[in-house]
Amino acid sequence: MAQIDRRSFLAGGLKAGAAFGAAGLGGSILEACGGGGASKGTSPSLSTLPRRKAADVGVSTAKPKMGGSVTMATEAEESGMDPTQAHFDATGVCYARAVFDPLTIVLADGSVAPYLAESVTPSSDYTKWEITVRPNVVFHDGTPCDGQALLFCMREYLKSLLTNFAFTNYVNVKSPNTAITQSGPRSIVVHMEHPWVPFDYWLAGYIGGQIAYMFSPRAWLASETNFNLHPIGTGPFKVQEWVVGSHFSLTKNHHYWRKDAHGNQLPYLDSFTFKPIPDAPTRYSALASGTVQLIHTDDASSILEIAKNSALAAVGDNELPVGEPDISFAMVNCADPVMKDIRLRQALAYATNQKEINQVIGKGVSVPTDGLFPPPSPYASDTHYPGYDLAKAKSLVASWMKDHGHKAPSITYTTTATTTSETDAAFIQSLWQQAGFQVKVATVEQAKLIDEALAGTYQVFSWRQFANVNPDLNYVFWATTSGPINFARNEDPKIQDALDRARQSTSSSVQKSAYEELDDRLAVDLPYIYMARDVWYLAATKSLQNWNNPTSPAGKRGLSFLGGTTWPTELWLA
Repeated sequence: MAQIDRRSFLAGGLKAGAAFGAAGLGGSILEACGGGGASKGTSPSLSTLPRRKAADVGVSTAKPKMGGSVTMATEAEESGMDPTQAHFDATGVCYARAVFDPLTIVLADGSVAPYLAESVTPSSDYTKWEITVRPNVVFHDGTPCDGQALLFCMREYLKSLLTNFAFTNYVNVKSPNTAITQSGPRSIVVHMEHPWVPFDYWLAGYIGGQIAYMFSPRAWLASETNFNLHPIGTGPFKVQEWVVGSHFSLTKNHHYWRKDAHGNQLPYLDSFTFKPIPDAPTRYSALASGTVQLIHTDDASSILEIAKNSALAAVGDNELPVGEPDISFAMVNCADPVMKDIRLRQALAYATNQKEINQVIGKGVSVPTDGLFPPPSPYASDTHYPGYDLAKAKSLVASWMKDHGHKAPSITYTTTATTTSETDAAFIQSLWQQAGFQVKVATVEQAKLIDEALAGTYQVFSWRQFANVNPDLNYVFWATTSGPINFARNEDPKIQDALDRARQSTSSSVQKSAYEELDDRLAVDLPYIYMARDVWYLAATKSLQNWNNPTSPAGKRGLSFLGGTTWPTELWLA
């Protein structure tokens, strides 16, 4: 049961012929929760293991050591790094933070602060946002990162068929020359058609927010193809060599604009390498053996091994202080002639035994969820999501059958052609067949699966999504006005109204009420059949220091770890 995410769909449908790595397909929705099929295991639950709190791990106040090289193993490879066309997921965000700089940073308390930007200032009614970049910043090719470069990048984002979805309903994508204007030597203004209160979160560079990254206009115009494999940003590292599928090697940017609080030039390291290792056990073994110094993973078996390994330091996002986690679920095409009947979506939800899925396959690492905002999210609330009830599932299927010649509902559950995907899909198939569904498991190549989803020709498949610093970054995936980007084809005017109320209000109580309503409407509409709240871990060898302690240029602590993303700028080797 392959996990397909936002990045994978956009890659296939909006950039023809794009080849990309395994993050979208590398394993299954259940592998993300524990991996390896449906056989019972005897590994202890994560809850029985010692907790390592984020505030206590990966943070150092010692004098940094300059020099050295670090390798991070990632769950996937990227197909390219042109941010107007690339498809940044957790791996992509890690890559991007090394080569580019986001305009803002989310702090540990959840607020937003300037990063590459000197200031990001809204008008009193939040219909205009002025962005000013810092003085004397240059790209890796020596050209200035100024207001003219900022204008160029933002207009290209507005023109791109991939990134213009970020502006849906709020910035006129058909008029880039008037929607984004230069206001000074280092400044631009983004003109909104409606108030957009959390726009500055989009400039922090998380998943969906790649409009945050400024790139060299000269290098981009010279050759977009070359730029895609040799990106030119303002970031702490410059590209040395990229052998796709093997390694992404970077060297220190000696002209980097940042220094630490003691005046030391950042970054501390001489070089940094990303090494894609899609196979989770192999990735963990590389860390345990010291072949690499840092990994991220949401594989339950690896997480349990990490938690027991006293030679490693690790943090998980299972207790997020800020932001929302990844959720694994089966996505239903609500426009499909069969699945548009709400009784069948309800039956699937009642037939999905989350507890069994998460214990038998997830090994207790992930946890069941009835919504997109599990505690301690400020938007957590009780929803009307159907809990496991096989009798109700059978009753709903029987009701549907009376209206359809007493024939059992036949659905196709599509996944990719891998052994793990097929094993996991067979387990879900067995759960749904108990309720009376006829379930066919189809395996296709990745590109075809992507095309079918964007075209809306699928019935049900698996998905992992929604980890982000603010729910607004997922606006387009829930909005009824998003066209094929609303992958589930769920059209609910109450959801659209809730999204706009949350986006346009400065009141935390209004935002809370709006997102609670959205979550409850999703639990009623059931475009998502929830499997688990995913858990990600970041783990390092003891020689690596300060790998969980990003800071703003003003010295405030940033949000360290969310959904597999991290920063390479301020870590060093002991």
